[in-house]
Amino acid sequence: MVRGVGVRLWMLTPLFNYLILRRNVQVYLKAVCKFKNESLNLLNDINQRVIMSKILTPYINLQSDFGFKLAFGTERNKKALIQFLDAILGNEIKVTDVRFHDKEMLPSSEAGKRIVYDVYCTMDVAPHTSRLKPHHIQKERRSEDVGHHFILEMQNVYEPPFEDRMVYYVAKTLSDQGRRGWNYDLDPVILVAVTDFDFSFLREKLLRDFRLIDKETGEILSEKLRMVFLSLRQLPQEWDDCKTELERIMYLIKNMDKLDKNSEPYKSGGYENMFDAAESRQIAAEDVVLYSQSLERLRFYQAGVDYAAEQSWASGLEKGRAEGRAEGRAQGRVEGRAEGRAEGIELGEERMSVRIARNLLKSGMSKEMVASATGLSLDRIESLE
Repeated sequence: MVRGVGVRLWMLTPLFNYLILRRNVQVYLKAVCKFKNESLNLLNDINQRVIMSKILTPYINLQSDFGFKLAFGTERNKKALIQFLDAILGNEIKVTDVRFHDKEMLPSSEAGKRIVYDVYCTMDVAPHTSRLKPHHIQKERRSEDVGHHFILEMQNVYEPPFEDRMVYYVAKTLSDQGRRGWNYDLDPVILVAVTDFDFSFLREKLLRDFRLIDKETGEILSEKLRMVFLSLRQLPQEWDDCKTELERIMYLIKNMDKLDKNSEPYKSGGYENMFDAAESRQIAAEDVVLYSQSLERLRFYQAGVDYAAEQSWASGLEKGRAEGRAEGRAQGRVEGRAEGRAEGIELGEERMSVRIARNLLKSGMSKEMVASATGLSLDRIESLE
């Protein structure tokens, strides 16, 4: 009986060996897969770090789409946003807290248009007294905190019709407050657009504040709609020349990626929130590529605009000088040079803008972007294709 059992056990030995081998192979394959995944993760991490070392300065570029949204549109950095808005609004409105919302606004119908804001939030604002006296039909403010909707946009290149798009953003946010049984008690909507391009209503002023007011008396019809435009082009060139809180914060927005802890803005103190919000080390490794792409787009736009401006000015100036000398010989030096220079500059700018526009179109830039970079109309751009 014992012998029979021994024989049967002996016969099962190959099966046991097979099961043990199979188990070992499974363990081995799992180890190989784990090693492969860890190796890929390590390589990806190394690649990300290499990219970071090439593009990241101590503080990120806040004019880039990614940088602006990170610094002013995340819970971690809401103190920087509050400080920025306080500098804009002064004593009129005191922001006490911030709640960020989905930046994508879906259309109410299939034919509607989707909106994606740079930053969209609602804020609790302490009761205040406006510098402009409200119209007598405006009701008294509630004694408790009043909720405000804030939309923030960073616009580096003029894309027509920029101003109409901003109006639409505010109107959409106002209209979306409507609901069944509602008595039209609107929450205020304030849009803040930071711009870095030359445009007629932004020239010569750092801040333009648009509201619904009586043209003659300045009385406010309603404070529920407000649009604030800020121009980085109107900033002082040096930190020491920035005298107001708003000028200093906008200087930081424009120059943050050029600063470090040894720079005068950092050492002056008072802007820890801004520098914390712009720290490059807060960017997750998987987001470095997104920041890099955003930075490249910004540099491409800026390079196109700068090139167009420089070439147009140089060509126009030379043409103006030449034609000014020719006109001056016939009509008098002073008058001829003045008129010839003006006409020549205009002609030179036109010709150079056309030349630049053709090159930008060949590079794949959209017609709208080419129009913004060169100052030519869309019809003129389309005629060049």
